[in-house]
Amino acid sequence: MTQSVKSSGSIPAQRRTPSTFASLRQTITRKRELTEAMAQEEILGRLDSRRAHWYRVIGRKLPERYVEDVYGQVCLQIAEDFEKHDASTVKDVDGYIAKVCIRCASDKLRRHTTEAKALQNGKAQTAMGHPQAVNDHDNVVARERYLIVRNVMAEVLTERQHLIYVLRHVKDLNSPEIGAALDISAVLARKELSAAQKALDRKEVKQRLRSLLHEER
Repeated sequence: MTQSVKSSGSIPAQRRTPSTFASLRQTITRKRELTEAMAQEEILGRLDSRRAHWYRVIGRKLPERYVEDVYGQVCLQIAEDFEKHDASTVKDVDGYIAKVCIRCASDKLRRHTTEAKALQNGKAQTAMGHPQAVNDHDNVVARERYLIVRNVMAEVLTERQHLIYVLRHVKDLNSPEIGAALDISAVLARKELSAAQKALDRKEVKQRLRSLLHEER
């Protein structure tokens, strides 16, 4: 008697060997790397093609003479981001670049404050540490003139007035930029700057300042 065999009707699952899994992983990795490379290319292309726009974004927070330097920092920061994060996760390219521009400009403002405080405290070499400060002739002249009269200014100004004066006349920041650097309003920055100028305009103070600057010549 012949024994009947019942079929389940199902197709046996294909058996995957270790080499099959390795091949799949390689395919997925290649696709991910290709996508990431394309994303990086798009970001870098937008960074270059819209350079004038990014200059304007940076220029809203800093004087024009610092913009190119900060744009260079933006390029470096984005390159560092590529090493740490998958560029393909960036959905809003313009928004991402704008954020990096603002972050780098804010970092520059903080460096200005650090350098100004170093000058204020008589640590001139610390303030000279940033290449832009050394290469900018006007900045160098303003800094050297300030160091001559620093002690007099420290006597007649409050600490904040003194710092704001240095940020304005040595670092060349305007009131909104000073406000952003010190986390105060632009109105308060202007008020403190006006009070500092008023104190320095007193006859006896002006005579002392002029005497010091004349002796230096």
